[in-house]
Amino acid sequence: MKQRPVLGCIADDFTGATDLASFLVASGMRTIQVNGIPRSDELARYTNCDALVIALKSRSEPVEKAVADTLAALEVLQALGCRKTYFKYCSTFDSTPQGNIGPVIDALLDTLGETSTIVCPALPVNGRTVYQGHLFVFGQLLNESSMRNHPVTPMQDANLMRLLEAQGAGKAINIPFATIDQGIDAIRQACSAAREHHRYLITDALTHTHLKYLGAAAADFRLVTGGSGLAADLCAEFESQGFVRTEPSQSIARIAAPTVILSGSCSAMTQQQVRHYQAAGPSLFVDPFSVACGAQTLHHIVQWVDSQIAGGKVPLVYATADAEFVARVNAALGAQTAQALLEKTLAELAQLCVQRGVRNLIVAGGETSGAVVKQLGCHAFHIGETITPGVPIVQTLGETKINLVLKSGNFGQENFFNLAVETLSC
Repeated sequence: MKQRPVLGCIADDFTGATDLASFLVASGMRTIQVNGIPRSDELARYTNCDALVIALKSRSEPVEKAVADTLAALEVLQALGCRKTYFKYCSTFDSTPQGNIGPVIDALLDTLGETSTIVCPALPVNGRTVYQGHLFVFGQLLNESSMRNHPVTPMQDANLMRLLEAQGAGKAINIPFATIDQGIDAIRQACSAAREHHRYLITDALTHTHLKYLGAAAADFRLVTGGSGLAADLCAEFESQGFVRTEPSQSIARIAAPTVILSGSCSAMTQQQVRHYQAAGPSLFVDPFSVACGAQTLHHIVQWVDSQIAGGKVPLVYATADAEFVARVNAALGAQTAQALLEKTLAELAQLCVQRGVRNLIVAGGETSGAVVKQLGCHAFHIGETITPGVPIVQTLGETKINLVLKSGNFGQENFFNLAVETLSC
């Protein structure tokens, strides 16, 4: 009988976890996502799966806490007997020179007794590619894309070698496109040679085929790190050890109940999605200045949501705004204060919506999704069908079922909210 789970994953935010889980399910791995670090007495609940994804909220935490949370998650995965560890971060890297990715990788390597790992944030299906060690977003260098104005992790450099060497304790090297394109054996040889003197192996990847090659070559590593794209066919490694793929699961039942959209992301893509939905759907802006002074209260917002649901509508409540407005808010209220205020408002709104019978929630933004999931006390998810690459429907475990769509800020097409509403409908 095969041991389960065989793959243990740690994601640095909640939407990143569902992103990864959706790719694992599509590749044939039965996957459960756990939100936060489970207690030791809960572990038996999570053995009936091939891959376990632990979702943390460590992307924007202080480095010391991010490292501590990650190592606590690793301890859980090791207790479950996972053979391989996958550290998942965003396909746009989302980590400044003072950020967390390098220190977390270092801590994982040291704890596992390993000296090096693959670093592969590429996700070509969503326009994220790596060439000559530089990260591109739909053909633009990362630091020239909208990510340069990200309110939490502004990306000022596309060179992944420089970024990781600034953050971490080791040397980085690029495994170039010309090698990746030659296939699995060439990648393995290049990685073997690079591991002697380098800690971080930055792999180029321009296509899905490159990711499949890299997934196979990753069998040589106990720890792999990257975006969700690297998981497209990781289970091929376990097949040689007796692992049997399952059919991709799309069995999450629809719930005949109201739907509400909550958007806290200020990414350029989410701004487009909000504008598109507003053309035909009801929307309400959560103004941080008004919330801070008490002019806009949670009671007022809930009343408006109730009135829209009573009319058979799907309301959108959003704090999404452009970079200029965000800069004014941060200058007046402080970035951390403003972020915490908006996350708290949207998370408490989600809880009140569920208390009123809402059972379908669409949430945009990794930080917002983390706050909502925590407020609702959602400990784990079953992973269902994918709406758009990296964004599946997930359903809570337990007696009260809630279907959620947790969208990373940069993911999805312009009509994403409309598509998600339609997909959740019975």
